[in-house]
Amino acid sequence: MRRKIPELIRDLFQIDTGAESTCLKNKAMSFVRNGLLPAEAEQAVQRKQWFVTDADGVTILHNALLLSAFFPDPKYVKAIFDKPATRLKSAEELKALFTDRQALLGVALLKPAAVELVECLQATDSFNLRQSRLPSPFEVLPQLGLSSNMMLMSALLAQSASLDAGDSLLAAYLAQDWERASQLCDELEGLGEVPVGCRSLVEAVRARYREAQEFDELLDRFR
Repeated sequence: MRRKIPELIRDLFQIDTGAESTCLKNKAMSFVRNGLLPAEAEQAVQRKQWFVTDADGVTILHNALLLSAFFPDPKYVKAIFDKPATRLKSAEELKALFTDRQALLGVALLKPAAVELVECLQATDSFNLRQSRLPSPFEVLPQLGLSSNMMLMSALLAQSASLDAGDSLLAAYLAQDWERASQLCDELEGLGEVPVGCRSLVEAVRARYREAQEFDELLDRFR
């Protein structure tokens, strides 16, 4: 097989027009650049065209774009594929995001598929991310359902002023604003017992915030 990346995206996610797939195509190219998605280039009249040439590449494209709805950093998505510890951490974080939720910013969640998605990520020995497609918990990818150029975390953050404490924490988490997320954790804990639906998310935020602080301290040592 030999398929252009934009064509594959349209087929994988049932997109009618090329314009709708622009944000996904740009994200896919970030995975080509960081070596996650194997692809071949062919020089066309005005620019290079990129092709996926095997079934594993199609599966990688599907899974990487699905995961990027939650994890915007291409390097982190690649690490989910390559590092079991990162993959298990991502599963726990998604489990925290899905807890007691039927929707994320009005995008309906398919609850059985959400549970299955977490279980597949947890099955590091039996589920190969390069050979088996992850189930999508969305009827329509958030990148498409919200806006052609707005990721899920950006939209959540933009609306955070009107969200309750738990959703505001979710917005900060998805935007990877660890300082703001940590402040919101403090606020939730200051009100008394953290709601059951937020406990796993608070734990995930605390862990990410510590990692961010440790990284900043490491950079300071090199300055």
